Amino acid sequence: MILIDIRCPADGLDSTDRTALADDVVAGLVGDQMSEDVPDETLARARAMTHVVFGSVEGWTTGHGRWHSDSQSTDSQGTAAPLWITVTVPETWRDEIAPSLIGWVRRAVRHLDERQGRERSVGDLWINVTGIVDGSIGLDGRPATADDVVAVMSEPFHARRDTDDVDLPEGTVIDPMCGMRVRLGPRAITLESDGATLGFCARSCRDAYVRREDAMSAGGSTVAP
Repeated sequence: MILIDIRCPADGLDSTDRTALADDVVAGLVGDQMSEDVPDETLARARAMTHVVFGSVEGWTTGHGRWHSDSQSTDSQGTAAPLWITVTVPETWRDEIAPSLIGWVRRAVRHLDERQGRERSVGDLWINVTGIVDGSIGLDGRPATADDVVAVMSEPFHARRDTDDVDLPEGTVIDPMCGMRVRLGPRAITLESDGATLGFCARSCRDAYVRREDAMSAGGSTVAP
């Protein structure tokens, strides 16, 4: 679940600009260059849960006054249109992934500016990552948690894994939550369980696993109604 809302002045980006920016953002988050450690089934679901939308704003105004593409030009190239980008993720993911999300979106914007041949003014790009708390995530129109999002995202992988054996290189384990391959080592995120070392792609997956196991031990359900 990564929802990207890009706001810009009505005359700031044309359709070509929007397509290029959206493609760059998506490529960095769930593109073909993603690690082979991500199962195809999980990646396909992650792509379905990643959305980029654009909002054209009339009357965009800064402290300097109304923004106009012509009036902002200071030379033959001009300045880039201001962008206000909001990335929405589950709250339990936010602290861990916000830096990488901001970094990738910033790179995508920089690529757009370079293609346009425009300079970007200080204070004209805002990339804010916001988190949705458990119970307020409307997955398929129903209240859900971050753990539910991971469960739905990895469901096809687990369905296949139940019937197929997975060959793993030595020192590599499968994240029991999302299905990613994790190489064990000093920097790996791990958890000891029943004498086995479990590996996780992120702290959020490890924490989700602990919550799931605790709920199962207590006889509770980990799936939203």
